Amino acid sequence: MESGAASKYPVMPTKAICRLPVREITDDNSVLFLWATVPLLQDAFCVLTEWGFEYKTAIFWRKIMSLGMGFWFRGQVEVCMMGIKGKIRAFRCQKPNFIQAKVSQHSEKPEEIYNLIEEVSPEPRIELFARRRRPGWNCWGNEVESDIDLTA
Repeated sequence: MESGAASKYPVMPTKAICRLPVREITDDNSVLFLWATVPLLQDAFCVLTEWGFEYKTAIFWRKIMSLGMGFWFRGQVEVCMMGIKGKIRAFRCQKPNFIQAKVSQHSEKPEEIYNLIEEVSPEPRIELFARRRRPGWNCWGNEVESDIDLTA
């Protein structure tokens, strides 16, 4: 089906995403923030597990000024799942796990999420499927000059 993300840019099947060598490029003690649309939450849990992380919590982005897409309901939220591997202490962050922000380009995430991640997690950081470079982050994706090679 050529709708949603597939109509905007190349996409990967979930099994191929699961095979990305994330276990190898992350430290033994790491935090993962993984975006998922609501209809694909089950796939996102598979990816999180295959990459070696244990689900802990999520941040929800309510997309304001957007009708949303969807077949069952109009999806106006995206979920940013958070998982850990190894020994990671709880952040004890006093900010809510809910952000309201305007939608920009297709699949572009709000600045507020990046700021929250930067506040609670130390460098080094990497963004997979990055759309642009960001200070303090390594990146990989087909829309940026990548810092790492995941095809090896």
